[in-house]
Amino acid sequence: MSTLKSIIKKLEVPTHNDEVNPDGTAHWLLNRDIIPLPPNRRTWGPWSFVGLWMLTAVNISGWTSASSLLALGLNVWQAMVVVIIGELLVAACVVGNGFVGAMYHIPFPVYNRFVWGIFGSILPLLMRIMLSFVWYACQLWFGGQSVKVVIGAIWPSFYTLPNTLPPSANMELNDFIAFIIFTVISLPLIYIPPEYYRKPFLGASISITITAFTILIWALAKEHGGGPMLTAASQVSGVVAPTGSKLGWAFVYGINTVIGGICAGILNQSDYTRFAVKPTDQIWSQAIIVPVASSLTAFIGIIVTSCAAGFYPDVKELLWAPYALLTQIQFHGGPGARAAVFFGGCAFVLAQFGINVAGNAISGGIDLSGLFPRFLNIRRGAYLTSIVGVAICPWQLLNVPSTFLTVLSSFSVFLGPLTGCMIADFIIVRNWKLKLTDLYKANDESIYFFYRGVNPRVVIAWVMGVWPLMPGFIAAVNPSVTVSEGWTHMYQLAYPAGFVISATLHVTLSKIWPPRGLGEVDAEDYFGTFGPKTEYIPGVGEVYASSDDHLDEKEPVVNSHAAVVA
Repeated sequence: MSTLKSIIKKLEVPTHNDEVNPDGTAHWLLNRDIIPLPPNRRTWGPWSFVGLWMLTAVNISGWTSASSLLALGLNVWQAMVVVIIGELLVAACVVGNGFVGAMYHIPFPVYNRFVWGIFGSILPLLMRIMLSFVWYACQLWFGGQSVKVVIGAIWPSFYTLPNTLPPSANMELNDFIAFIIFTVISLPLIYIPPEYYRKPFLGASISITITAFTILIWALAKEHGGGPMLTAASQVSGVVAPTGSKLGWAFVYGINTVIGGICAGILNQSDYTRFAVKPTDQIWSQAIIVPVASSLTAFIGIIVTSCAAGFYPDVKELLWAPYALLTQIQFHGGPGARAAVFFGGCAFVLAQFGINVAGNAISGGIDLSGLFPRFLNIRRGAYLTSIVGVAICPWQLLNVPSTFLTVLSSFSVFLGPLTGCMIADFIIVRNWKLKLTDLYKANDESIYFFYRGVNPRVVIAWVMGVWPLMPGFIAAVNPSVTVSEGWTHMYQLAYPAGFVISATLHVTLSKIWPPRGLGEVDAEDYFGTFGPKTEYIPGVGEVYASSDDHLDEKEPVVNSHAAVVA
């Protein structure tokens, strides 16, 4: 027994000097990575968020995002209107869900403790962890395809490497080698703490942005225009253009698709905004860069794919994926093309590192550290995410028609109502005020313990937001199931409809049946969250001091944190 205890003790997360455990809190509910982040670990300014979202937008997934809209029968200009509207809504949700992290510097797992309850928060946490596993796996595959382009540019024989894998593998040997290389190179990057991502974000985002615009300019010059999709999108894509009310619902479904594509990233915004130096750093930078970067990337993806359909008419399928385009450029070009393909491939590899390590591995690491804080920190959780991601075998998901991927792409049915409850709870129900110490107590002393650790208000609100979307969701997953047109339209509105229904109901229930402790804040800054050069005044916010120890006797100057709280 003593040996077992010794082993368990060694497996526990190491403690640090900045880890504070106020009296009454549960040790198994916190570690250094999920306590409110101290000032010395908050290093992200506005440009850090610009870099993050440039990598989130300008990558393989962002490049191909418009393909699903053209598959609905929309033309290029209609698809762009849909993208812009969808991304503006995404930006609003991103900023709204980022306030908690920017102001109180807590991650997504702790965020949901005051919404769902100390134990109820496990449900949204498990959903987000599952998404991190799967999306990490999928982005690994896309990164591997970019590595394949880089290797093929150096050694063209890599493309014709004899395949020794069986047909059941659903990939060729060169695909697998490139996948393993990308996976292995990702491992040391996971080791870097997220507070040091500022400069890598900016460097990688500049590289991929230059590459994307270079490819666009080259494609326009080579095709002498925008290509056939600009004037005959339905003929090129093979989809009949909708008219009348069908066109209207195609617009609605397209907007929902745009939001659904990034809904997992919206959900855990506090995992990133908690690193903001000032609470306002995340607001305008994200409000502007999210719609601009995403819309531009989708537009570039459409135009380049359209041009490629014009000057590579012998290629049977549209070259939506940039790695497929770069491969054709090499096949149809000379030595100069190989050099261009090499540098273009390297830029997309760097972008995939950014989106996958920061967006999926680290996100999974933070969420896993919230689930098992005694044994997992960000780094351990991120490596576990990587292991599970490889074990998922993404080539079997992406290269074979799969109901699972349909379910995954429709997960906004569950995340829209969840995000609506989160934002409404913090801004409307709690009026921007939290009692941080009670987020780490697993007993009735915590105002966030609710009923046996679960907040029944949010459970009811979330369920009521999800169920109207389920008939259409089931029909989308299983085409043999037929539902009425009304249920289909509800599903086409999944994210915004679920968001509004659940948010409204949660606020209503909280007004009728108020949770205890509304407006309560800590009398002291137990975790040292707001810094030694300031004093935190409950109900007011963070106030500048004239020295490290005392406030100026003059009228206090409330900083941006207090301005947002007020």
